Amino acid sequence: MTLHLVPPAAAPEQPKLKSRTASKPAEMLQCPRCSGREFIETVIGAMIQARKLKGGTRQIMCVGCLLKGERVVVV
Repeated sequence: MTLHLVPPAAAPEQPKLKSRTASKPAEMLQCPRCSGREFIETVIGAMIQARKLKGGTRQIMCVGCLLKGERVVVV
């Protein structure tokens, strides 16, 4: 019984996958941790005067990270 070697075949071409950081306008926000683009605005330390919100610090946080229990402030 003789051993015959088969020449290696060329690897099949695989389609390129889109990256998570697809092209976007420069003005569009994106989370630095999870690359998400959904945000929520929160107000810390606000008071109610005359039935309106007054004062406080506004922050924009990533919703995807917030659902995981992480607080990521984007702006």
